[in-house]
Amino acid sequence: MKQLFDALGYYKILTAEPSDDIAEIKRKYYERAKFWHPDHNEAANALEMFQKVSVAYDVLKDRPLRRQYDLLSLVYNAKNFPTLGSLKIYKNQAGKDDAALRVLRQRKVLPDIKGSRVAETKDICNFREAMKMVGRTSRANWFKGWWAPDAFWKNFAAIKYNFQAVKAEDNDNLQLLVHNAVAYGQENNIEMAWIYANQAYMLAEKLNYAEAQTQLTHYIQELNFHPQKAIKLPKWQAKELKIRQSIIPLILGALLLCFIGGKISSVYLPDGYFKLLEIDGQLMADDMVDTHLMRVDSNIHDKQYLYYLAKDSIIYHGPDVRYQQMTQGYEGQTVRLFGYTPDKKWFKVILDNGEMGFIQSSLLRKGIGHTVPFGSKVYKQ
Repeated sequence: MKQLFDALGYYKILTAEPSDDIAEIKRKYYERAKFWHPDHNEAANALEMFQKVSVAYDVLKDRPLRRQYDLLSLVYNAKNFPTLGSLKIYKNQAGKDDAALRVLRQRKVLPDIKGSRVAETKDICNFREAMKMVGRTSRANWFKGWWAPDAFWKNFAAIKYNFQAVKAEDNDNLQLLVHNAVAYGQENNIEMAWIYANQAYMLAEKLNYAEAQTQLTHYIQELNFHPQKAIKLPKWQAKELKIRQSIIPLILGALLLCFIGGKISSVYLPDGYFKLLEIDGQLMADDMVDTHLMRVDSNIHDKQYLYYLAKDSIIYHGPDVRYQQMTQGYEGQTVRLFGYTPDKKWFKVILDNGEMGFIQSSLLRKGIGHTVPFGSKVYKQ
């Protein structure tokens, strides 16, 4: 960051230094005022310079006002320097005081008469508001940003920029934190001024801005704020914002991996089909299976649909031996019919614990086998 110590040139016009004490500032003011006084100086700009010397002295002779000027000079230049003494406090998007504000920059690619353009937003917001904005921008980029060749590469650049921008560790954020530290101090809200000043100090430390650290240390000491209980400084969760931006590409990537690494096949039944998803050699059950079942009106008090296993048999998650094994059934185990495939080769049955699985109909016999255990979900007299 370009280091600014005298944004409006107040020290320069007095030929003073930021390290000068009040007595030295006063001495140099009298020197410059005498030199530029229109009664003694016939230069065309003498009156203008004399007035500038007086304005500079009015600020630098006042210790609190001088500190505010020094702090704001760290983050503003002459063109954008705010009105000293009446700073506007930056608030969240709901218009409320908020100790956890940051500047969030986001870019997205939009259609333009010439093809496409990159639009950049710059918002002051808290973390919750940032989460919503990041989500909206991410969806716009990933779902709407690829319509033309020139937009395609611009969109990649915008996504990369957004991913880095959520760190909120830049000059704009230092300006925001210093500004609010001074603005709350002017309003005599010492606690908020202290919180913002400490956040600004930590960011200046990350940006390796030594002069800002020095000025902020003095300001924090001058606030003379001693909280009665520990105050936890707000923390900007850049990692969570990055995760929010990564949700859509992760989903798209997972779908792409399934498409490339998985194999979709169809098993046809007399009145329809369902899909089997094979991943790494394992056949995974598809919820569409149940839409093709012929169901029966069975309840726990009805003997009509009770069956038992003719021998020890595997009960599967789906109507095919390639599905994953759900459990091992034993000879004589009583089950209740829930439904069957249209070709009646597979029955979906209810087990004692209430779980449901598939077993080949040829392995079942009508009626009750072994005694149904107490509390079973299969049958209750």
